[in-house]
Amino acid sequence: MEGSMGENVKPVNRFKVWASQLRDSDRGAYAAVFQDMSAQLVRYAKTITRDEASACDVIQDVFLKLWEIRERIKPESSLHALLYTMTRNAAINMNRKRAPMVYQQADGEDVFDQALAGKSTASDAVLEANRLAARLHAWIDELPERRREAFVLSRHHDLSHKEISNIMGLSERTVNTHIFLALKHLRSRLDALQNDNITL
Repeated sequence: MEGSMGENVKPVNRFKVWASQLRDSDRGAYAAVFQDMSAQLVRYAKTITRDEASACDVIQDVFLKLWEIRERIKPESSLHALLYTMTRNAAINMNRKRAPMVYQQADGEDVFDQALAGKSTASDAVLEANRLAARLHAWIDELPERRREAFVLSRHHDLSHKEISNIMGLSERTVNTHIFLALKHLRSRLDALQNDNITL
């Protein structure tokens, strides 16, 4: 992160500083939080809305709301977790209000389809990696909604099980179970793929 805080400040401390600054209506801190968090929050929102444009709308609403409630932010609480909680709630509300979800291809599936059609010029190794990535995305999509969400928060957003439990309103034990079962599902899919000797 740029600025007087330096690059070696730990994330937890960085968010605590930003929380205190936000309470004081510091627009520089607000901009810093947006720059640091917006892209990953869009990715998270997309796992719920299944649509990137809607996910971007969600994050715009989240940051508008963050500024509106800035004076109520508690620096001792996790601003990081608060943003994920706000994103989750906003994305779920959007899904309730709009028409049935339009499924968009997960990242990597376009490359997978092109490779099958013989349109890609990437190396064999890259093609293999992209094909496996596309399958992994599809296998993750097979998970029950709450299990998929817990897994994505853990593996794609590096949140702790405690943070996930707070965001999703679940016990840590339930979060552990969701992630364990998600990994078990993915391992079984991969084992089946290897045992059947299917070309990726």
